[in-house]
Amino acid sequence: MRKAFLFVLLLTLILAGGCRRTIDFPGTNLTLDFSQDTIYLDTVFSGVGSSTRTLKVYNTSNENMTIDRVYLARGEESFYRMNVNGESGKTIEDIEILAGDSAYVFLEISPDAAGQSELVYEDSLFFENGSMRQKVLLVTAIWDAIYHFPTNVLTIDRPAPLPPLKLAYSVLSPNERWDNTKPHVVYGYAVIDSAHSLTIEPGTQVHFHARSGLWVYRDGTLEVDPLSSGTMSDPVVFQGDRLEPSYEWVPGQWGGILGGVFVMSGEHTRASLHNILIKNATTAIRADSAWGNSPNLELHNALITHNSRVSLYGGFASVQGTNVAIGPSGVYGLYGLGGSYRFDHSTFMNSWSFSSRGGTAVGLVNFFEDAVGRRYNRAIQAHFTNSFIGGSLPNEVALGIESSGIFDVQF
Repeated sequence: MRKAFLFVLLLTLILAGGCRRTIDFPGTNLTLDFSQDTIYLDTVFSGVGSSTRTLKVYNTSNENMTIDRVYLARGEESFYRMNVNGESGKTIEDIEILAGDSAYVFLEISPDAAGQSELVYEDSLFFENGSMRQKVLLVTAIWDAIYHFPTNVLTIDRPAPLPPLKLAYSVLSPNERWDNTKPHVVYGYAVIDSAHSLTIEPGTQVHFHARSGLWVYRDGTLEVDPLSSGTMSDPVVFQGDRLEPSYEWVPGQWGGILGGVFVMSGEHTRASLHNILIKNATTAIRADSAWGNSPNLELHNALITHNSRVSLYGGFASVQGTNVAIGPSGVYGLYGLGGSYRFDHSTFMNSWSFSSRGGTAVGLVNFFEDAVGRRYNRAIQAHFTNSFIGGSLPNEVALGIESSGIFDVQF
């Protein structure tokens, strides 16, 4: 009898363990709550998709519910893409949400979205359960742009065991002109070839993808607002291609191994930048040795700021600046390694707060050492008049002086 009882008890436990508890989702005609009633996806360039936005959908009732259908009003023609709890499509059905729980909707806009100049692209995301129908508005501004994609790759060998560096680039037309009718978007390096020129008209917006930049090759010419007819209220802007508001002042978004704007050494190499804002690069401007008697970099009405390394790096360059403002920089605002520098009515203010900082607002040095410790002199001349140098450190001027070399620095 005892054995029969144990057998029945064991059988009962096995049968009970094999049963699965089912959860019912009877709720219908229930009102959903949303984390936002309008989703503003970041402004994008036509042909380039957006980053992803998240919408949270809440079931605040005490009933488990099934959303019968979630769909985009424009249907299969919509440029928006969505994913609901891991399922993608323009229409998704039977989304179950427990009482007091939520579901996630991930949204982005397709690179196929296109517009003329600037347009606002809208759609609606509808949620239906029973007779209840609710919607969330989707809004994106799309810019038509002129793209400069790389067509070549330059391989730069390095001593073993370091791998070679790859630099993607394209060569611009001989005497190219960029106006402000459409933004320009640069991938890789856009190269101004020897004896060629690039003219950028007032108010033009130039966006650089990550690790991209502008390369003024030997004896090339870059002229930004050459007649100085623009203003700083509508400047030429060099910046990254992330257009979300949260990225507006994030440093280090563009600039490759040569820096952002690279002015190469050469007897006739010249960059003249007027009424310009340069921001969010790694090293914003790198100017190499000047071989001629005139400056190879001229700045007038220029704001260079929020760059993760150096805003203006001069390697034996010849730089002349008037009404220049250099703002927060991750290492140096201005760094001169030999060369000639003159700044009038300018400001060098380094109040960097994004991370620890390795330099000062201004650093001037008349020597350098090679890999084995050999020291070489590089004569430097730097004059600052009617200018301000300051920042968050007790001392914002760093001077590296080799007594046997020329060090002519005046404030």
